[in-house]
Amino acid sequence: MYDYRRSVPSYWEDTTESDNDEYRPLAGDEICDVAVIGGGFTGLSCALHLARDFEIDVRVLEAGSMGWGASGRNGGFCCMPATKLSVEQLIHRVGLEETQKFYRMQLDGMHLVRSLGADENIDFDLQGDGNLEVAHHPSRFAGLTTHAETLTRLFGIRTRVYSREEFAETHHDSTEQFGGMHMDAGFALHPLRFAKGLARAAAGRGAVLHSHSLVRRWERESGEHRLVTARGTLRARRVVVATNGFTQEGLHSEFDRMLIPAISNIVTTRPLTVEELARHRWQTQNPICNTRTLLFYYRLLPDNSFLFGARGDITGSPQAGERMRAWMTQRLGEVFPGWRDVPISHFWRGLVCVTRKLAPSVGRLEDDPSVWYGFGYHANGVNTAPWVGMKLAQEIAGHSGDSMEIPAIMKGLAPRFPFAWMRRYALGCAYLYYRWQDARG
Repeated sequence: MYDYRRSVPSYWEDTTESDNDEYRPLAGDEICDVAVIGGGFTGLSCALHLARDFEIDVRVLEAGSMGWGASGRNGGFCCMPATKLSVEQLIHRVGLEETQKFYRMQLDGMHLVRSLGADENIDFDLQGDGNLEVAHHPSRFAGLTTHAETLTRLFGIRTRVYSREEFAETHHDSTEQFGGMHMDAGFALHPLRFAKGLARAAAGRGAVLHSHSLVRRWERESGEHRLVTARGTLRARRVVVATNGFTQEGLHSEFDRMLIPAISNIVTTRPLTVEELARHRWQTQNPICNTRTLLFYYRLLPDNSFLFGARGDITGSPQAGERMRAWMTQRLGEVFPGWRDVPISHFWRGLVCVTRKLAPSVGRLEDDPSVWYGFGYHANGVNTAPWVGMKLAQEIAGHSGDSMEIPAIMKGLAPRFPFAWMRRYALGCAYLYYRWQDARG
């Protein structure tokens, strides 16, 4: 999972032009004002906004190629929210006003993705006019209806609820479709094309990008940060940590034991024929999640390939990956039996970043305010990460000593995980419980 030398065998990689020779690895001794660690949505958006909007000297260090991590591996769902807390839990923790602020930020993130595409001429295959959620069991439909009403009443997000028959008539049918909800927010996109487009835009605006430049050592020297890679050293006055679920222990002590990297898995089929699509009455371009706790998420791609994603596996080993591929192929055929014999074209995995507060962590270190960070998107980073990158750039450019203007639930680091060595096993136990819970409905 952390072998940065390997390309990712994904549908996205096979449908995106390579930029292997575009951004040279860091070599020799270099210096800049702001160093960004991580070449995904957060880091590239931060670099773009620093260079474009504030003409700040910024460099990006990415361990693999640009977008190699979660930004280039996800399902391409521009959706919300970037938390595992329910609306009720958010209100209990931070109050109604801050919860509404958080949802406004999520909508702003969606608008930002669209505007970056237009402003920087990034073609990322935008699809759909919102997001869909499907009840996977009859018992989940009532909760879906209540959630739709809450989104409209508290956050002004237009929704529409469909019965099973209505949803089959207008969107699709399957063995796990018992009604659904359309949320008038978000869309689908090609995530790696978006990431590569952000990289080209940032470089075109003056940011310097270095691929294949894993930070092996981070030192403080004469009031500066010294980031050491295999072939070079970068000195900077300020540093942004934007590594999300791929943050490795030992990068910086303040970020150790701060997250759980949960594995998400995706398969895609070969392009479906018109007759095959008709077997499940498929007629939507919108991305879809179901109501499972360990959710299935799926969508039709522009060439009519079908993408199907799921959580699972706690080791990341090749053997476990093969088992996940076989299980997902089986489950796809059970949920969509009309496609049971359609060949799988791609299988790949990435890491979802989970924090103890179950919400993003954004800010600057209290003990060293020259270090900024943004991570913990809980599988909803397509809209959240570019917004966080933009916000970090604005705060860095303003040299603000005040509290960042972000929703309260996102401010600051989450508590560390106790008994960190047990994180993987705790996650495995949680998966077993959630699968039992989902099977019961």
